[in-house]
Amino acid sequence: MRLRHKSWAEELLANNRNLALNKEDIEQGNLPQFTALEIGSGCGEFLIGKALAHPEINFLGVEINRTAFAIAIKKLLALEKVPNNIHFLNADIALLLPTIKDESLDAIYLNFNDPWPKKKHNKRRLTYPTKLNEYYRILKTDGTLFYKSDNDVYYEGSKEYFTEFQKFDVEFIDNYEQTDVDDVQSEYEQKFRAIGKSIHRIIATKGDKHE
Repeated sequence: MRLRHKSWAEELLANNRNLALNKEDIEQGNLPQFTALEIGSGCGEFLIGKALAHPEINFLGVEINRTAFAIAIKKLLALEKVPNNIHFLNADIALLLPTIKDESLDAIYLNFNDPWPKKKHNKRRLTYPTKLNEYYRILKTDGTLFYKSDNDVYYEGSKEYFTEFQKFDVEFIDNYEQTDVDDVQSEYEQKFRAIGKSIHRIIATKGDKHE
């Protein structure tokens, strides 16, 4: 789903810096506190839904695509009341992860991220073992990583990564029917379900038995 440049984007982002964070906020240590992180938050549908359902949780969505990031901010501003428990960050996740404290997050969400199908690019996948090691570090005991994808090859590769990593207690759901009442559909999930594509889910929990 390629997004066209939006002529209104830069002005909107400049006028809403309190919601629209960037890499300078990482460098200057200006990020708000958060305990739930979505990596690749796209146009914001999923995280806004989670934030509205859970005002007691502070959410941060990280999105590298500038246009998708701007659309997410626009969606926030369109709400009758902008929730104070959600922010979006326009930056590469590689800049953010090293700054997150050990065992500080309750949840990490990976929704329909780039599958990087070419073997030479597999290391860029957000479920690659080096990334799993970082997620394990920043999740609290009993913290959970939630993954969803429509891509069969990416899903099968991710199953292998989690299995080899061994430290998480993992549930693989090949055909996820959204039985979790607390779950929210992203824009991509809505699109894929509408055309009958199977959705894959992985739920990985950090237990204490592997310490």
